[in-house]
Amino acid sequence: MAGKKKPPPRTHKTRSASAVSPLPIARRELTHDDILSAAASIDPDLRRRSELLWDDRSQPTRGPKAGFTPDDVVQAAVGIADAAGLAAVTMHAVAATLGLTTMALYRYFPNKETLLDAIVDAGMGRPPQAIEPRGAWREDVAHWARAKRAMLCARPWLAELPFVAAPHGPNWLRWLEALLDALAQTGLRAADLGEMLSVIDGYTRGASDTAISLASARARGTSDEAWAAAVGADLGRAIGDQRFPTFSALLTSPSTGQPRTADKSFDFGLTRVLDGIALYVEAINAK
Repeated sequence: MAGKKKPPPRTHKTRSASAVSPLPIARRELTHDDILSAAASIDPDLRRRSELLWDDRSQPTRGPKAGFTPDDVVQAAVGIADAAGLAAVTMHAVAATLGLTTMALYRYFPNKETLLDAIVDAGMGRPPQAIEPRGAWREDVAHWARAKRAMLCARPWLAELPFVAAPHGPNWLRWLEALLDALAQTGLRAADLGEMLSVIDGYTRGASDTAISLASARARGTSDEAWAAAVGADLGRAIGDQRFPTFSALLTSPSTGQPRTADKSFDFGLTRVLDGIALYVEAINAK
């Protein structure tokens, strides 16, 4: 119809075990009333999804006592995702794994979204225990970052989850608590701790993209050699292309030694991040 405006294009976002910002709240001094006000404004559906993540899931929400618990359902779904990827996780597939009808599965989870919420939190697992005896904050933070990278690579399907807004469960918060516990040894004030948390978590996720991609390829039966050849072929398109002169020069520059492995490359970048935080801590303490 003439004159009718077209709706804005829809966007697509993805989340991983912590693909959303670690602290998805504006960084300012929050009061208890602020938090209560924010909670009251949450969409009822999202609020219910969050409650299902945090409530006791020892028994299904309705009907007589069943032969399985909701956690049994979650573990079955996680097993399917580990074996065949996220697309294979359907209510029908999970029910079949447990020997249930699809309708029976709705006694445990009211819809697929709530089940996916639960497998994300279960898939993340718990963060590593702090190194004992407690040492320098850098050692504890590096321990956390390597553990989170290993978790993301172990379950690459976590990066496939589409979402607009998603609730955050206990394990998500446990990972943040563990990192903040390590960072608290720096003596930084609360506002700075929140910023440093985002820096470290952001680096950990971003620098793990390639390793997650390789892990995902392996899960689909692709060999390391085939994956490297495909990635290398795409990178090689930059060579001689006038649109990518700097990248072309990087690819064709003479080698100066053994290339870093993916793990060593991650540690190299992590060390640079921690160096920057250390400089900031020193500057703050010198004031």
